[in-house]
Amino acid sequence: MSEKESKVIWLTCPDCGSKIGIILSVGKATAIAHYVESEAAEETENWPPSSFEEKLKAAGVDTSLLNIEDGEEMILVSPKKFLGDLWGSINESMRSLGGIWIREGRDSRWEIKKNPNQ
Repeated sequence: MSEKESKVIWLTCPDCGSKIGIILSVGKATAIAHYVESEAAEETENWPPSSFEEKLKAAGVDTSLLNIEDGEEMILVSPKKFLGDLWGSINESMRSLGGIWIREGRDSRWEIKKNPNQ
């Protein structure tokens, strides 16, 4: 791989939500370091995510498909429409953030407790 072929692949840890950069390259480390710094600056401007919606976006979830209600004790997230094949990946992201799927027909939703020790 040349300098142009150097790649940084960003992964999100499913347990803690941390961004992990993996560099694939062969060649000069100085060119890669410059690339990593400029790329990381763009990626980490809004890191760590402060709101629940930002955490979902960081996990790769399209939040335009969801209704997010932030209550005192828990966050309720419900799909705006039938998610079909997207449900599985969204469910995995919700579970990684502490969400539990509550199946109640049209009122089905994920519930995420703000204080998991309660």
